[in-house]
Amino acid sequence: MEELIDANLHSLFPNMRLSDSFMFRVTRDADVEIRDDKAADLLGLIKESLRERRFGLPVRLEVSSTMPSAMVKYLTKSLGLEEDDVYVLDGTLGVCDLMELYSLERPELRDKPVRATVPAPLAEKKLLFDAIKKQDVLLHHPYTSYTTVTEFIEAAATDPKVLAIKICLYRTGKDSPIPQALIRASELGKQVTAVVEIKARFDEENNIGWAGRLVEAGVHVVYGLVKLKTHSKVALVIRREKHGLQTTFTLQPEL
Repeated sequence: MEELIDANLHSLFPNMRLSDSFMFRVTRDADVEIRDDKAADLLGLIKESLRERRFGLPVRLEVSSTMPSAMVKYLTKSLGLEEDDVYVLDGTLGVCDLMELYSLERPELRDKPVRATVPAPLAEKKLLFDAIKKQDVLLHHPYTSYTTVTEFIEAAATDPKVLAIKICLYRTGKDSPIPQALIRASELGKQVTAVVEIKARFDEENNIGWAGRLVEAGVHVVYGLVKLKTHSKVALVIRREKHGLQTTFTLQPEL
């Protein structure tokens, strides 16, 4: 088979040595289209769409400036693209791949990291709910450490006076602390409800994985809505106080 492939390439590019190599990159349409009339099983539809994503239609071809025009035309035709869909680049095709260099232990080559702060009322983790009783606390990310949010959910998960947690989850990572805290809260007997947006682009797989683990832990999970995408990040905590039930919430608006 290799001999047949080599012979075919040689006939297409007689002046090119087979030892030469040229960089190119194909961008495919990764949008997940959901038809309302076929979305009775939203979770199943998203899972199927994820399997098909890597076979999406090509929409762009990037090639190095050293690639012969005959090869560019061959790739363009093979992918079903037009000349306007081809971009010839002199530099690196995948510039974002250079971010891997950031993992090198060369701190002198990096910008000084922004030192996030924690609001004074929330400095004592053990007194978090006491601080919230006294005043509202505004968090300004990234200047305010995001740990203030995760610590709020973690505190609610273990606080014996907290009865319920309601939360919207848009994007989750493989090691997200918030879903883990929700699982712990459910295991401690609290009522936990989570809206997990499984249509969060490029995070669908992570969200589906966490949704399954939340369900197994007894969390009531809502997989978003068919005609809408839930992009809000909001949490509601219901806690028993001396004067009765008290609700506390955190809201992260999109700016």
